[in-house]
Amino acid sequence: MPELPEVETIARELHAVLPGRKILRVDIQLPKMIRLTTASFRRRVVGQKIVGVQRRAKLLLISLQNGWTIIIHLKMSGQLIWQPTHGRMRVGGHPIPRGIEDLPNKYSHVVFVCTGGTLYFNDQRQFGFVKLIASEKLPAWFIEQGYGPEPLGDDFTQENFFALLTKHQRKRLKPTLLDQRVIAGIGNIYADETCWLGRVRPSRRISTLMQKERVALYRGLRKILTLAINKKGTTSDAYRTATGDKGSMMPFLNVYGRDTKKCKRCGSTIEKTVLAGRGTHYCPKCQL
Repeated sequence: MPELPEVETIARELHAVLPGRKILRVDIQLPKMIRLTTASFRRRVVGQKIVGVQRRAKLLLISLQNGWTIIIHLKMSGQLIWQPTHGRMRVGGHPIPRGIEDLPNKYSHVVFVCTGGTLYFNDQRQFGFVKLIASEKLPAWFIEQGYGPEPLGDDFTQENFFALLTKHQRKRLKPTLLDQRVIAGIGNIYADETCWLGRVRPSRRISTLMQKERVALYRGLRKILTLAINKKGTTSDAYRTATGDKGSMMPFLNVYGRDTKKCKRCGSTIEKTVLAGRGTHYCPKCQL
């Protein structure tokens, strides 16, 4: 599943081409994907101009001129395809075999026909979804859904991070970082990287963390997410940016996907284990 940097990259690239375009028609091939009746969805969307494309947590937010926002979650196998009337196609998310051929195809569950092109929401395994929420109610909706704060937000201070850790001090570190109710947008890759930058084992109980380790984790989290956004995300398997390119973050990862390789910091061998059902990478020597 794309994490914060990957979804942020797709949002930025779609924001470069979608605002100002009017949605002329919506074709809904799989009604369960929109979590609303097709008539209600079309009534609020058709005829509206797209104002902007943003990200919150791992969700894409397409805001409309009439005060509604389309929320798209790519989940495990979703992709967004922008096919302009003229110019280069943009494909972001998970590549699907033959997914961009003969559009719309069997994977094209929701299709937005716009001025100047068409936006396809394809999903091979149908885990993703499209929601429609009044823009003014978005902050309350995210609270209701239990999403935590944005780790790169201005209000995500070091003190706020420490307070979040204190609330979960009996838990292990990595599962807490992965919990979207604690901090939004972090997934397996950047949880491992954050722990490495903080020189802390992912399995450590939060209650055992010293103050300097908490500071290092906070700084490491913001550093790795910022770098990953600048590199347009990590392509370790299938993720692609909206321009169809691979993210270039992979060579800059320190532990994720590097089991059996030497630690970039101390030279020891990176190990891999399973923690809370997730493959977890760490250095046994310099992460204590």
